[in-house]
Amino acid sequence: MAKKKIQKERNLLDLVPEKLCESVLDEEGRAIILAPRFKSRLGRKIFEPFIKNKYVKIHLDKIGTFVWNEIDGQKDVFELSKLLKEEFGEEIDPLYERIGKFLAIMKVNNFIKLKEKGD
Repeated sequence: MAKKKIQKERNLLDLVPEKLCESVLDEEGRAIILAPRFKSRLGRKIFEPFIKNKYVKIHLDKIGTFVWNEIDGQKDVFELSKLLKEEFGEEIDPLYERIGKFLAIMKVNNFIKLKEKGD
């Protein structure tokens, strides 16, 4: 009989986002994520000499910038949510759906990783 791997459920609010990319600010103070154009060593070795810009620039809006700037590898998603609510009030509603979607997009694109507290 094959053993099944049991995966414990993780609550998004308990996870801690950690940045995997660098960023800069534009003239308006909004974050621009600098994502490496080539993730693999082979891709960099082959194509980088021919490419002017090594990074893809992702421009964030004011809410995305706020979240990005608050990600420090220590605060969990619940703490980030509280800070968002304090900063933007009702403008951010529905709060948990919006931050969940934002962080999911950031994770899928390898801009952040989500880790358990204490990892």
